[in-house]
Amino acid sequence: ARSGRRRGAMGNFITGSPNKALVKSGFSGSKVSVGQTIFKLWVCQQVRELPLELMTIQIESRHAETLKGVRVAVKSVAQVKVQSLDESSGVTKINEAKILLAAQHFLGDGKETVRESLRKTLEGHQRQILGTMTVESLYKDRKEFSELVRQHIDDDLSNLGFELASYVVQKIDDENGYMESLGITQTARVKREAAEGRAKNESAARRKVARHDADARQAEAIESKKAHVGVNEQLEMEAESDRDLKLKRAAFQREVNEAQAKAASAGPIEQARQQQHIVRERTRQRQVEEQVNLEIADKVIEREKKEKEGESLAKLLEEQNRAKAKELLAQARADKIRADGEAEAEVIRMKGEAEAKVLATKAEAYKDYGEAAVVQMIMERLPEIAKRVAGPLAKTEKMVFVSSEGSGPSAFTNDMSKMVGHVPEIVHSLTGFDMREAIRNITHQNQSQVTATSAEL
Repeated sequence: ARSGRRRGAMGNFITGSPNKALVKSGFSGSKVSVGQTIFKLWVCQQVRELPLELMTIQIESRHAETLKGVRVAVKSVAQVKVQSLDESSGVTKINEAKILLAAQHFLGDGKETVRESLRKTLEGHQRQILGTMTVESLYKDRKEFSELVRQHIDDDLSNLGFELASYVVQKIDDENGYMESLGITQTARVKREAAEGRAKNESAARRKVARHDADARQAEAIESKKAHVGVNEQLEMEAESDRDLKLKRAAFQREVNEAQAKAASAGPIEQARQQQHIVRERTRQRQVEEQVNLEIADKVIEREKKEKEGESLAKLLEEQNRAKAKELLAQARADKIRADGEAEAEVIRMKGEAEAKVLATKAEAYKDYGEAAVVQMIMERLPEIAKRVAGPLAKTEKMVFVSSEGSGPSAFTNDMSKMVGHVPEIVHSLTGFDMREAIRNITHQNQSQVTATSAEL
């Protein structure tokens, strides 16, 4: 399975599969992760994959000399994997040290390169063990040969970061027919031993059969005698048993007859006694029922009486409460209407007084100032009004004029002049005061005064 990669702000998220180890190296050192997601920083870190699955390695040792110089050919199969798990503490965990050791030796190499390196190591140990054993021992005990190879190769594989999962010898052969001769000799010896064993076994079997036949006949005679005696004893026991059985049957029949007679006479007596008991119980039951009926009737009469008294009292209380509730509701409505009316009248009165005061103050002010003063006040406020109109333009950082005639800036100046020129109309619409008319009146008055003065002179 391919590792999943996601892009982060300064690197990549990399998700590893359980059959591969992710080895991250860089400025923070080397770290190992199996089946987890890690984060790799760009430029200063790198992540490589190390396979953890089993590798099947075919090992073949040709012309390998044994202890006595006989050359043999041995074929075997080994299963090798990275020593990725540590179970020494009783808890299975990731063996980071062994994975890093394997990464130091083989990280970046292809599977065939790793397999060939391990095959050479295994083949060397296999030849070494062959040199310590004879052909006979190899022929007889392949398990011992496999165990010796395991013992010698475990340390070297561990130093490489690997472990041997299994090792099986497939074939042991030689070019000179030595193994075949051993097989022929072994086969002949086995056949001879088999024939001798068969003869011995058949002779012993016949002797045992004869002895068993004699013992069987003797035992049969003894058992026949015992059986005859046993039959007679059995017949005697059966006769005694029949006699005892008949005596017991007669005694049992007598007891049965006596019991039947007693039962026949006791039945009517017991029936009469039971009938009397039933009559007494029925009479007692009727008395109890009549007493209960009387008590029930008394309670019913008493309950009906109380119900009638309760109904009368409840109706009276209900009528009183209804009348009182209507009276209180009417009083509350009247108080609410009176309070609302008084509050509304007070609000109207206060609002009228306030508006009258404002109008009187304005009228008095205009009377004192006259049109000239009012115009003077408005003219003094014109710069501030123009400043407020141009206020949003003061916050503009950059202006771009687009004009086909090249008159963009001058057109903008004209627009600003027009905006200021509309101020008298705005004042007139908001206050009702006509600035243009007031200025014309003042100008006319000034001209009249100038004309009068000139005439006097």
